[in-house]
Amino acid sequence: MSTTKGSTQEPVQPIKHQPITQRTLAQYLQLSPSTVSLVMNDTPRGRLIPEATRQRIIEAAAKFDYRPDFYAKYLSSKRSYTIAVILPEIRELYAATILAGIDSTLTKEKYLYFTASHHDDKTLIREYPRRFLERAAEGFLSINTTFPAQPGRPWIAIGNHAKVDGVPRFAIDNFRGGAMAVEHLYELGHRRLAVIKGPPWRRAATERWRGIQTAARERGLTLDERIIGELHSGNSPTEISAPQEGYLCAKELLGKGVRFTGLITFNDVTAIGAMRAIRDEGLRTPEDISVIGFDDIASAGYISPTLTTFMQPLEELGAMAAAHLLGHIEGREELTHEELVEPRLVRRESTRAIAPSEA
Repeated sequence: MSTTKGSTQEPVQPIKHQPITQRTLAQYLQLSPSTVSLVMNDTPRGRLIPEATRQRIIEAAAKFDYRPDFYAKYLSSKRSYTIAVILPEIRELYAATILAGIDSTLTKEKYLYFTASHHDDKTLIREYPRRFLERAAEGFLSINTTFPAQPGRPWIAIGNHAKVDGVPRFAIDNFRGGAMAVEHLYELGHRRLAVIKGPPWRRAATERWRGIQTAARERGLTLDERIIGELHSGNSPTEISAPQEGYLCAKELLGKGVRFTGLITFNDVTAIGAMRAIRDEGLRTPEDISVIGFDDIASAGYISPTLTTFMQPLEELGAMAAAHLLGHIEGREELTHEELVEPRLVRRESTRAIAPSEA
């Protein structure tokens, strides 16, 4: 790279009213075009150029309103350093948390990304891959979204939707989450467990229930159907809220007259409603019934008693998926089949150990 010094030659002024190019900017600065390119594209080699030279280039580029030609660069290198992220709704906390992890990885690696919400519109789900390919996206990350066909670039799916053949999936291991809930209560001495399952149309609910059943069977526990409840609300504005449904479901289980000392709920808001139902029945959490939730929502550590739950490392999940996609795009690794991340137990006040005589 050339950084000509000691020359008495006057700088070549760009022609007025004509777009400035990398070559004319280099001539004006009396530097090589490659030096200008390395600095303007903020490459690792460009950061080795003396700071004074880097500053001259940046100031001249601002003076003449010069920007690298993205499409010329793309045609030359076939690299856009751009990723498409497609999700149902960007305001949804689940997707937003995953997106935070994606953002941290892509930003660190100096990739740009487009984000699009499809709001479960099948037309948008079908159209978005084509639109992003037209904008030179090098890869796709989808959150709880399944494309009807391969998009033509590397694609990694994130979330609890069904596995697609040939598409790597990064997801929370909900089977293990259900099993870990049983394991935790069993280790505390509980042998009579009630369960409030999630809605049957939720894949996460189905997987957690399988985990609960498997862990109970392995420990010789019998899950009494009379104290197995199930949520059905989608929590739309016309339906009852999740805490209210948890409350009503727990009240129904408590009214069966079947004793239990531990209650596994589908999520934290269900658990909060269930704990209120336990209190209204004249019982206490955890003295009479230990309660465990799932999600570790912000309020879980501030209610009374504080809620034992499972934290879903969603931000970590997004970061892992993005890093894997970039590794494949850059030829450093082959696409994996599936990566499941275990939830993490957050033990608080709503569960307690009991003596064998209480089990």
